[in-house]
Amino acid sequence: MKRIHVLEESVAARIAAGEVVASPAAAVKELAENSLDAGADSITVEIVEGGKELIRVTDNGSGIHEEDMELAVAKHATSKIAVASDLAAVSTLGFRGEALFSLAACSRLTISSRPADSLSGCVLRVNGGGRPNLSFAGLPEGTTVRAESLFYNIPARRKFLKSTAQEAAKVGGVITKMILGNPAVSFKYINNGKIVYQSPGSGKLTDALATVYGSEITQNIVEVNCVHENISVTGLVSQPSFLHKSANNIYFFLNGRPIQSNALKDALLAGYGERILHSHFPLCALTLVMPYEYADVNVHPGKLQVLFYHENDVKDAVKTAVAGALAQSSPPSLGIKAETSYPDSADDRPLEEDTAQHAAGNLPRLNTADRLYRPVRAVGESAGYLMDAMIYPTNIFENTLDAIIEQDIVNNEAEQTELKDVRDLCDFTVIGQVFETYILCECGQALYLIDQHAAHERLNYERMKAALEEGKGTAQQLLLPVVKKFLSHEFSVLGQNESTLLAMGFELEEFGPLCYKFTALPVAVDSAGVHKLIDEIIHELSQDKNDIVLNRDRVIRAACRYSIKAGDRLSDGEIKELMAEIAGMEAIPTCPHGRPVAIAITKTELEKGFKRTV
Repeated sequence: MKRIHVLEESVAARIAAGEVVASPAAAVKELAENSLDAGADSITVEIVEGGKELIRVTDNGSGIHEEDMELAVAKHATSKIAVASDLAAVSTLGFRGEALFSLAACSRLTISSRPADSLSGCVLRVNGGGRPNLSFAGLPEGTTVRAESLFYNIPARRKFLKSTAQEAAKVGGVITKMILGNPAVSFKYINNGKIVYQSPGSGKLTDALATVYGSEITQNIVEVNCVHENISVTGLVSQPSFLHKSANNIYFFLNGRPIQSNALKDALLAGYGERILHSHFPLCALTLVMPYEYADVNVHPGKLQVLFYHENDVKDAVKTAVAGALAQSSPPSLGIKAETSYPDSADDRPLEEDTAQHAAGNLPRLNTADRLYRPVRAVGESAGYLMDAMIYPTNIFENTLDAIIEQDIVNNEAEQTELKDVRDLCDFTVIGQVFETYILCECGQALYLIDQHAAHERLNYERMKAALEEGKGTAQQLLLPVVKKFLSHEFSVLGQNESTLLAMGFELEEFGPLCYKFTALPVAVDSAGVHKLIDEIIHELSQDKNDIVLNRDRVIRAACRYSIKAGDRLSDGEIKELMAEIAGMEAIPTCPHGRPVAIAITKTELEKGFKRTV
């Protein structure tokens, strides 16, 4: 058996380096936090090849004094805490004294710095945990940290880094948090020589949010500003009508520190309450300010997880702040008048008034197609009237029952076998459209209700799938191109799947930092929902980036959601055309998401419902 021994310092340093600097994004986070702790109000982050070849962070902070340069790369050396009691109230972003030590152990590190009160600066070079080399140079005020060839001396760690695009997207995510958490600091992010982000540092969160999401986002946000139980909650949240299908756009900051917290996310959603759809999430950038002793940030080397000593109070503060902000931004509710007067327009009269005029005949007046489509205003929308005022003539139902009894509609004809598949419909009669959602058909001795959206989804799915297999998707040109800005990881996902989108009929091209311009969509897609369609595609592609076939199928399914919608009124010609296409389908009669296209109501079921048969 091998004997126990103490590891060499260089080996231990390489092991420890992987805990703090696990990726280029983690290195950028640690260096940018050091710059913020140094009081910088201008920070530039530059990466090459996703940060694997170069990470450079430059700031105009207080700088490092000559006598502290070598200590800066020593293990557990820091200027931010001194004794154990300081851990109970950490006020800086960094405090563990591990970042520069870890970077020095796993990269070729160069630190150049000059404090404001020094005439010259110092340059420190360390390669893979070796002996530091210090020299002097004329430098501007501030600090520049340059890390080259990350993990060059730890092949196993370098091997498991993601692709260049994915690592760059992670770095972009870190910079996004830095921008939103520090709106008074100007950040510039450069990737392979291209400026991706450049925030103004104006101190306004709306400007920071516009830097990341584009200026259009400011039309869909609500300001939050609330103090609850010694806890301040400020920031911005999106309106309930502006939602995302993932929680990637939720950002929380504790005393300026970016954090991750399921408890805070739950409190945020509780603040929205019933305003938000299931499985949808708002955009959120909220900063919580509280006494430092209210939370423990010394939980993990990454410093993203925190423990709240009064978690329920913190959750209540977030819920109250969000709910109050949304309540103030909502329009006032409409009052309901108690008058019983009716509008003069015949189309706006309540149904019972029109029905009463025809009660004198043997049968009550039936609703014609024109009458079915007539819009009826809801209570409280105009010239309100009370539900209690709806008094129906008592003889209508008696006349109806008598008329039915007098008609001899009972026959002993053999019951036709119920059709199991809507594609087998033949000699059918289209009766009309119900609720502007379902097509009502009669065939044999059954009524069929066909979901127009589900049917059209299936048809479009099969068309687009066939076009993709043949490599010739048909496109429709947009009248006005759509330019959309994305987050770093979204931009990366689009780039990786650009060929798939082009083959389907999308036409898109890069249009500036983190922007794509869309000039055409597949011909089967409704162009009115282009923005939501793009968001849907991003969400689907983000589920599994490595399965090309699955990604293609998800994109097609997302595109098919923007077919004929429930609520779209169809003409007689459109209904007949849709029915003809349904009858010719080769695929199973369900929508791409598994919902049935049609349901049948047989004559037997109707007779049982009217108690004509037992």
